[in-house]
Amino acid sequence: MTVRLDRELQRFIELGIALSSETNLHRLLNKIVSELRQLTNADGGSLYLKEGTCLRFEVCQNETIRQQQGSQPELNSFVLPIDEHSISGYVALTGKPLIIADVYRLPAGLPCRFDPRFDEHYHYRTRSQWVLPLKDHQSEVVAVLQLINARDAQGQVIPFPARHQDFLLSLASLAAVAINNARLIQTVEDLFESLMIYSVSAIDARSPQTAGHSRRVAELCLALARAVNDCRQGPLAEISLNDKELEELRYAAWLHDIGKIGVRDSLLDKDHKLPLETMAAIRWRIYLAQAQAESPQEQEALEADYHFLEEINQAHCLPAGAQERLQALAARDVVLPSGHSHPLLKPLEVAVLSIPRGNLTSAEYREIQDHALYTFNILRKIPFSKDLARVPNFAAAHHERLDGSGYPFQLTAADIPLQARIMAIADIFDALTARDRPYRDGGSRDTVLEFLRQEAGAGRLDPDLVELFIAREVYREGEQPPREPETADDSCCRCDGPGGPG
Repeated sequence: MTVRLDRELQRFIELGIALSSETNLHRLLNKIVSELRQLTNADGGSLYLKEGTCLRFEVCQNETIRQQQGSQPELNSFVLPIDEHSISGYVALTGKPLIIADVYRLPAGLPCRFDPRFDEHYHYRTRSQWVLPLKDHQSEVVAVLQLINARDAQGQVIPFPARHQDFLLSLASLAAVAINNARLIQTVEDLFESLMIYSVSAIDARSPQTAGHSRRVAELCLALARAVNDCRQGPLAEISLNDKELEELRYAAWLHDIGKIGVRDSLLDKDHKLPLETMAAIRWRIYLAQAQAESPQEQEALEADYHFLEEINQAHCLPAGAQERLQALAARDVVLPSGHSHPLLKPLEVAVLSIPRGNLTSAEYREIQDHALYTFNILRKIPFSKDLARVPNFAAAHHERLDGSGYPFQLTAADIPLQARIMAIADIFDALTARDRPYRDGGSRDTVLEFLRQEAGAGRLDPDLVELFIAREVYREGEQPPREPETADDSCCRCDGPGGPG
């Protein structure tokens, strides 16, 4: 007797530890059913979570059906009212367990009824049931557990023995507390995720051209990571990211551009090299020069010069011969109404209009680049859980390159983790295929994929990941409608080179 009690106590402790250590609600519910099925030698089991005045069906396990069809029964989630009509609803309503020898011959006076549709669908025969309310420390029903068809040593269906009732009810209370804890953790995680998505989306939406970028990068990162997990041969075959590592990557991808909160709106939305007020001042000088011109032909030439300046002020790449024409205009003087002579173009204006690609000066480019460091400094102050501890490092490294040419820390291949390598590919692809960026039009998919191959060949991106990204067509995840670029050479990124994307 003492030996049996010691064994049951040990089993109770083991089950309590097993249930309390699981924080994922879905896995916890399945573990509750499977552990208590094993304890009572039950053929099947199901679990309902209490939600307000209803019970939501969550888990169904059945060993006989699993052996017959190779998998557990698949049933859509549904809700039951907490009332006297169903067995589970009655147990939730009364808070009292039921031990039933045969559900097709319910005891007289029991108001609930057995629903035979499961049996009819699977050609199964439910006989004995033990239906338990899972109550928390405040005696509130949290869930209802059904154990189905107890079996003896020969596999014959028998009624559930009542001698385990106190033991099972104690375990049910532990399960209820574990469910509450898992729900609380899930609520906190959902709240954090909602705040994260809202904050990042708001930052993306500061510029209509980058709206949705972080979401698409996260989708691409997860798709590429899952493709890595699916590899069965080649250099990536030995790599596998578990669920927690995938979640860590997802958070990092969503948050990779949160540092843009520290970048001026005028830079994020900059769609001209010179602001409109500066172009208006140049227009005024052109008018003065035209008034001082000696012939109509000279006036027309000056008008053509201004249209040229307007074009290169918006051009994504500086056309051939533009530099020489700018220098010629800068060398020409105009007499101001004050009588002083003034160059038609100031040296700073010439320098900005001479940007070969994009529309950012070197100083502005460095300011844009700083967003990766801002991301790191913001995220490292957040008390992430142990499972998400590397999010700041992954997120901040999305512009690092294997050859050390990236930023903010100029990491080389040995120091750049797989997650950051994945993020670099996803970020570049989405940035270069995005439509209507202020510094260039979206490139065609094939052009961008070829650019990724070139970057991998130059030792900047991981070649195995790039080939997998292309071969498995990972890029189709959240793909935007393709659009032909203005120039085949427009492969610059606002954060990856002067004038270039982030």
